[in-house]
Amino acid sequence: MTHKSIRLSAFCLKFPNLKATAATVLVLLVASVGTTGCKCRTGKLAPAVTPVVVQLDWIFNAQFAGFYQAIEQGYFAEAALAVELRGGMTTPDIVAATLDEPQISFGSSESNVLLAEASSGAPLKILGTMFQSSPMGWMYLAESGIDEFTDLATKRVGIHADGWRVIKLLLQKNGADVSDFVTFECGYEPTVVLSGEGDAMQCYYIDEFVRFEQMVGDRAQVFLAKDYGYQAYSQVIFTHAETLEAQPEVVAAFLQALKRGWQYAFDHPRETVDLILSKYSPELDRDYQLRSLAKIQELMVPEPGSLFRPIDAEVLDAGQAHLLQFELIQQPVMIDELLVQDFLPQE
Repeated sequence: MTHKSIRLSAFCLKFPNLKATAATVLVLLVASVGTTGCKCRTGKLAPAVTPVVVQLDWIFNAQFAGFYQAIEQGYFAEAALAVELRGGMTTPDIVAATLDEPQISFGSSESNVLLAEASSGAPLKILGTMFQSSPMGWMYLAESGIDEFTDLATKRVGIHADGWRVIKLLLQKNGADVSDFVTFECGYEPTVVLSGEGDAMQCYYIDEFVRFEQMVGDRAQVFLAKDYGYQAYSQVIFTHAETLEAQPEVVAAFLQALKRGWQYAFDHPRETVDLILSKYSPELDRDYQLRSLAKIQELMVPEPGSLFRPIDAEVLDAGQAHLLQFELIQQPVMIDELLVQDFLPQE
C-alpha cells in the first residue's frame, strides 16, 4: 500500500524546470576525523568520512526540511558523513532503490509500504519514524453536501495511483456500502474539486491540502485517514539489514544528526524555507512552504518532546492485520525483528 506514487511527473508538468532543480543533490561534507576506515556492505574499506545515500520519496520541499538543515548546519559533517540526497523517487521504487544501493543508504516511506515489502522478502530494517501518523486524507468543499466520511462512498472521489485500496478499506471498516463507490485517477491540483470534476480528492494534509486552503480558506475541509482507522506511520526511516549489522555506529550518527536538523528547522522556519527556495526548489511558493512546515511539525511533534518518538509496535501489528485481512500481503512479518529502534536519539 503506497501513499504518493507517480506524483513527481505531475509536479514536473506544473514546474517544467523542476527536473534540473530536483535532480540528485550531492553534498560533500568535510569533517576532522581519524584515519581509520571501516567496511561498507561491499566489503571495501570506506574512507574516514563515510558516504551515505538518502532516498527521499517526494520532491525537495518542506517535507524533508530536517535533512537540509542537518547539511546546512554541519550536523552530518560533525558525524563524519558525506550525505547525498536523492529526491523525486516514486514510492513503489523507493525500497528497491534504497536496498540496492551499494553504499550505505537510508530511505523514507510509509510503514504499510515497508510491511508489504518485508512480507515479500525485502531485507530491510525499520529504524524509526519522522511523522507520528500518516498525512493521507481526502479533501472537499464545505458546501459539497459531504458531512461524514462514509458519505464519500456515494460520491465521485479522485485518487492517486496509490490510494484506492486505502479509501476502500477505510470506508468498509467504517460501515459504508462500497458496491457503487466511484473513483477516478486524478492529479494533484485542487481544481479537481473546484471544477466539479470530483466531489472529493485524495491529498496529503501537509501538501495538497495546504494549497487548497490557500485558494478557498475555511471552505477547505479534509478527512484524515488516521482518524478513520488507518494505522500507519509516514516517512518511516529504514535501511538494509546488513547496514545495521555492519555499521551500527553510522546508523546512530545519522539519526542523531537528522534529529538535530529537524529541531533546527522547526526552531527557524523562515530561515529553513529560505534554504529550500535558494538551494533546492526555487519554483516553490514561500507561503505554501511555511504553511506546510507548520503542519509537518504537527505530525512530527504532536506534543512537546515527541520528536523522533519510538514507533509503537502495536500500531504496526494492527496495520499488518488489515493488510492480511484484505489480502494485500500474503505472509505476516515478525514485527519485533523488523523494528530496530535501539539507535534512535535519546532526549
